[in-house]
Amino acid sequence: MQERKYNEGVILAVTDWIVDNLDQRLSIDDIAQKSGYSKWYLQKLFARCHNETLARFIRKKKLAASVVELKNSEATIISLAVKYHFESQQSFTRSFKQMMGCTPLACRKKQLSGERQQQLTECEDPCVLCRLESVANSKKMPEILPPPIRSGQFPVRRIDCVMQ
Repeated sequence: MQERKYNEGVILAVTDWIVDNLDQRLSIDDIAQKSGYSKWYLQKLFARCHNETLARFIRKKKLAASVVELKNSEATIISLAVKYHFESQQSFTRSFKQMMGCTPLACRKKQLSGERQQQLTECEDPCVLCRLESVANSKKMPEILPPPIRSGQFPVRRIDCVMQ
């Protein structure tokens, strides 16, 4: 029982350290060394405590911090990729799109209201704010209409497929 509390304390300290050092190159080996645990045991404890892998947590936190900078500064996407130690702008954009659901440029273009802008820095998942803003701005979903029915007419040019 006492060991579990100690482990949780170490994991919380590691979590705080990661959040405070997002602009550093964070390797699992270095974090394990700082924690005093082996790489494998630290990842196991971290996943048990946070319900996600250490690498995913670091990536998610770095991308959330980059969303705040995209919204609040004129920093270029490449400079954010470099600042948060992604291998390239392409890997930054790929990770961003995979985690956040849109590209960094699309994220920058989405405008937030003043209230949501203030919530941005405290929000665990900044994309939730963009989604809420989109819902608030949409008055009514456009009605989806079926294509018009032509009275028995086919297109003038018809393409025939022949398999050989």
